[in-house]
Amino acid sequence: MSGMQCSFVPHPPIILEEIGGEHMREAANTCDAMKRLAGEMAQASPGTVVISSPHAQGGIGSVGVYTEPTLAGSFAEFGYPQLKYAFKNDLDLAAEVLLQGGFFEPVHSPKLDHGELVFLDYLQKAGCTPRLVVLSAVWGSPKSFYDAGKALGAVLRKHAGSVQYVASGDLSHSTRNTPGRRATPEGPKFDRIVAAAVEGADPKPLLALDEGFIRNAQQCGLCSFLVGFGVMDGENAKGELYSYDDPFGVGYLVGRIAGG
Repeated sequence: MSGMQCSFVPHPPIILEEIGGEHMREAANTCDAMKRLAGEMAQASPGTVVISSPHAQGGIGSVGVYTEPTLAGSFAEFGYPQLKYAFKNDLDLAAEVLLQGGFFEPVHSPKLDHGELVFLDYLQKAGCTPRLVVLSAVWGSPKSFYDAGKALGAVLRKHAGSVQYVASGDLSHSTRNTPGRRATPEGPKFDRIVAAAVEGADPKPLLALDEGFIRNAQQCGLCSFLVGFGVMDGENAKGELYSYDDPFGVGYLVGRIAGG
């Protein structure tokens, strides 16, 4: 894996072997795809991983950039405080990103949560512990996050080969009726649209989605994903869907878009 690319990952703690236990069998396709992606990324030995998450701290409508020198977190809120992690922040790259116009704002927090840590756990187990740049992509105009991604891509192209971009986010939380969840018509349709966009490396269907449709789909990761699509804007890119599954009524997509 080399050159410009964006990887798309889900972040349910239940796909970690220490937490999921026997439930991991129900998400086996997702777990296998995460291992594959993490293994490929570890083989590329990136110095820095830039990761966006809808759960990271930051304001509505802007992309937050973490600025603390050490970024750390655990799965204590899920009952597993022994699963704890610490990474160095790539402060030089974070500062470079913050210079890109009005899209980005500093976040003075050192705390990582499951939005980043699920994939980073897979990456560490694959033998890679990079520096990080952590971005928040919470909620706002889809186009604004896509445009922020284009500005970010201009920065990352200067470091192509040494930096990997990861867009973390679950998809719809209403794909099927499960205990505690009720399906909506928009849920599975939203997930099909996102999967096709990744596979076709084409963000246009995502940028055209109606706000009411997005809300009814009860989605999580759209803004994070759109930053990733923006990063790849202008590339002769091809998409690959590694896996899609919704074993617990929440859509989990693993895939990537890579420049030619």
